[in-house]
Amino acid sequence: MKKFICLFCVLLLVFSYAGAEMITPAAEAADTGTADNREADLLDIWLKDGEGRTWITAAVQATDGMLLTSPALLPDSADSLVISDGTNEWKAEAMFPDSTGAVAMVFFDTEKAVPLRSSWPLMPFGDSVKASACVVRSGNADSSRTDIGVLSAASLQWKGSRCLLLNLQEEVPLGAAVLNAKGELAGMVVAAYAEGMNRVLALPAEEIARAMTEAGTILGGLYSWGDPPEGFLVTAEKNLVTIDWSAMTLPEKAEGETLYVIIADTANDYLNYYPAEVSDRTMRQVVTPGRTYISGILATSGAPSDLPERYEVTIVPNAQRLTEYGFTPTLTAIAELPEGADEDQAPVPVTEVTEELLRSGRAFFYSASTYQVEERLPEKTLLVTLTDPEGNNYRYESSWIYGPEYMNEDVWYISLTGTGLTYSLDNNGYPRGEYQMAYYVNGDLADEITFELK
Repeated sequence: MKKFICLFCVLLLVFSYAGAEMITPAAEAADTGTADNREADLLDIWLKDGEGRTWITAAVQATDGMLLTSPALLPDSADSLVISDGTNEWKAEAMFPDSTGAVAMVFFDTEKAVPLRSSWPLMPFGDSVKASACVVRSGNADSSRTDIGVLSAASLQWKGSRCLLLNLQEEVPLGAAVLNAKGELAGMVVAAYAEGMNRVLALPAEEIARAMTEAGTILGGLYSWGDPPEGFLVTAEKNLVTIDWSAMTLPEKAEGETLYVIIADTANDYLNYYPAEVSDRTMRQVVTPGRTYISGILATSGAPSDLPERYEVTIVPNAQRLTEYGFTPTLTAIAELPEGADEDQAPVPVTEVTEELLRSGRAFFYSASTYQVEERLPEKTLLVTLTDPEGNNYRYESSWIYGPEYMNEDVWYISLTGTGLTYSLDNNGYPRGEYQMAYYVNGDLADEITFELK
């Protein structure tokens, strides 16, 4: 297990983002003792008991000693699991699901023997999954492997995470690997889709990375990685991220350039930026749980559109459900303010959301909840998020107050236009598909809703 932890740390340290060179675990062979010339492929998981053994699945390797698969396929305990590469066998030492329940991690000790097959390099965060350039590799009980074509790919939300909805040429089992044209791991099949034949949900690369970082947190306290400049410090508590560059020597800039602090959600097609040359070189950001963020300093003559060469990567864990003080959401909805309504009139929850409503300026996020407190408590963070069908996440930050005067019916609402949540969509268009809205109190998930634009 000790060797696994070393390899796991190596893998985390060599993840890359959007166009940067991808270093694979095999490239580290000289330092880690793994084989130089192995081909990447799935490993088989078997259930072994007194009557023999039963094939369960062919699983994706995250790295030597760690497999990723669907928890729906696994028994309650790792005691009866055996991993095989067709020649060698290993007894599973441990297994546990990630916080979403979408993926399970299975660990085995490679101290005495390294698998004959290596892991695939992870597709760089932000790269698009193009159906025509992808295949889904699966296995079966005779340990053979099959590549299935992908007919179409779309993005949607599932269990609070971004997923890929794939339409395939043939049926595949859970745990199959989604590979792009470069032979990089673009995703892993985690569920069958209820509507249509041969349609599956797959976790994309950034969600696989998030699950691995959760494993790192459990095994070694790993939370983030990267190669930030000296003096550039990023810390996080739940979804509250603090960036401190007060001890950093700022990089040189050319005439006409400005230095910015870049904060980029790796699943977004836009980035956030703030002036770096300010008196207080510390800032706090309330970010979306379950997302991956890159931050650093960049010099540019116009509005930033690139990532800094050196950066810190932080994966924010998925949120737990809000239960403190008996918190109970009673209604979470999109609401409409009637035309000609006065300033004191409340918007009315709607049963169908249309693009016309979202563009009208009369659309509101509406929340009602109850809880029990005896006194007014200090303010907590409130984050409201909107995620579109392509995985772009938009945020609005405010404050939350627990107070006896509100607790029996805490009703509030905010304008989607006024908060800026729909600004980018108003300008760039509303993609068709499923949207998700959620709100978080002090980093815990209070409630969430979905709606579909057809």
